[in-house]
Amino acid sequence: MSIAVAILGLALLIVLHEAGHFLAARLCGMRVERFSIGFGNALVSFKRGDTIYQIAPIPLGGFVQVTGMNPHEEFDHDDPFVYPNRPRWMRFLVLVAGPAANYLTAMVIGFVVLLTYGQYTGTTTVDEVVQGSAAQAVGLLPGDVVAGVGGMPVSKPADVTTVVRGSAGSAIEVKITRNGAPVTLQITPRKDATSGLYMIGVRFGQARARGPFLDAVKEAVVMPIALSGMLLKNIWDLITRKIEGGLTGPLGIAKEMAGAAKQGVLKFLEIIILISVALGVFNLLPLPGLDGGRIFFVGINSIRRRDMNPAIETKIHMVGIMVLLMLLVVVTFNDIKGIFFKKMG
Repeated sequence: MSIAVAILGLALLIVLHEAGHFLAARLCGMRVERFSIGFGNALVSFKRGDTIYQIAPIPLGGFVQVTGMNPHEEFDHDDPFVYPNRPRWMRFLVLVAGPAANYLTAMVIGFVVLLTYGQYTGTTTVDEVVQGSAAQAVGLLPGDVVAGVGGMPVSKPADVTTVVRGSAGSAIEVKITRNGAPVTLQITPRKDATSGLYMIGVRFGQARARGPFLDAVKEAVVMPIALSGMLLKNIWDLITRKIEGGLTGPLGIAKEMAGAAKQGVLKFLEIIILISVALGVFNLLPLPGLDGGRIFFVGINSIRRRDMNPAIETKIHMVGIMVLLMLLVVVTFNDIKGIFFKKMG
């Protein structure tokens, strides 16, 4: 059941992405030939106006066919309603609308989560004790609740940080609650070699708490932007090999979503938000074959005040699409290999 939910969730995000392109194309007066939920031959279809709406058997997303948008597509070059013959700002809007739909989806789901479960807020409950730290040396444990530091009561992580950084390395009294019983420890903060700041070496946990309605609105808008920055930084760190790891394909994403679904509705919605933003970020990358690559060419053409030779642009996008397909094959193979070896122990 969790795998089915994950596949449907991922497919829905892709369909919403394509729906963004579809709605923008229709609003801009472009001819849309087909809107498909799923891939393959149509199981059910009907035609309204110039557009065929269909449901196909492979539930891994969908596609929208805007006349003149795809490489090597045959169309009437004199038709004013095909993609290449519409104004550049309309083409730009259609291209941006897909990723924008992903961002809007993340905002809406985020808003629902914030209203239902509340916003994350820092607690003074110890979530992790850093190996070799001052906190570990005096026996601070995960699950301990810090109630006071340096003779001052604390209610949030920032209160602890302020006292620790102001200690200048002197021992401070830390009052904690452990299994309901009060415990007092003496901890001597240590200077971090990288930042030069005094630390005791703990990471505090987080909890959700409901806040004002307007705060939920603000957080729902800001959250996808913050996640985008984090994802772009991770991509750059992977490229520059500052962190170890690799890309994950649809199979790996579905596996992660299935794992989140097993943990409950909240975890599943959180990963839906993350993946929705990731789809938006990925598609905005200025790579041939992606929305971002097409946006790049629209921008260049706007600066030059004339369109690039369509044949040349088509070849560039075709090369990009081939590279992306090969990359998809590689990451999918790695996902399958990882799952196989995990099953084999």
